[in-house]
Amino acid sequence: MKLVDLSHPLEHGQQTFPFDPKLSIIPHGNTRTLRYNISQISMSSHQGTHLDAMYHFIDDGKTIDQMPLDWFYGPARLLRIPKEAKEEIGVEDFERFEEHLVPGAKIIYETGWHRNFGADNFFTEFPTMTLAASEYLASREIRMIGMDTPTPSQDWYEVHHVLLGKEIVIVETLTRLDELPDTFVFMGFPLNVKGRDGSPIRAVARVD
Repeated sequence: MKLVDLSHPLEHGQQTFPFDPKLSIIPHGNTRTLRYNISQISMSSHQGTHLDAMYHFIDDGKTIDQMPLDWFYGPARLLRIPKEAKEEIGVEDFERFEEHLVPGAKIIYETGWHRNFGADNFFTEFPTMTLAASEYLASREIRMIGMDTPTPSQDWYEVHHVLLGKEIVIVETLTRLDELPDTFVFMGFPLNVKGRDGSPIRAVARVD
């Protein structure tokens, strides 16, 4: 058994979406001033590797603290869907894996875009899920969809509404997916932030 870290490290000044709060990690005290080291962290609830609660786009949707813990843990299936910048991820890309798209399934797909993390185009030219593909996934009643892109689609408003409207957990900005087998156990628990819309996570794959 081994554990594979699927999370990007958080670093001061890290990139974010243009309108999101910026990540700041600064020393607040040290062993000379306070006799211990402590830091002050300010960031978006969707910084780096994170997940979306339904409330992110739906006012009466579940908040992070209302989502059952088993939504963030369990057997997962990796779909390898290699794509280049701005390429579409369509229904046909998921239909090839239809046997795995069953009610309650935790699905993660790898495009290869995680290798562009930190590049100027990471948040602007990522492979993009079509609206039809999101509707197809919603019709399959899966529980979770994870990805190595910063968001599922350039049509982010519409696609989030489709997926979160069916209470499908969205896990974004995963990494190291190319090191995983097709099946593994996914663990990605959010902070227990009351009444809010999302949380950074320490996403981990357990490979038996």
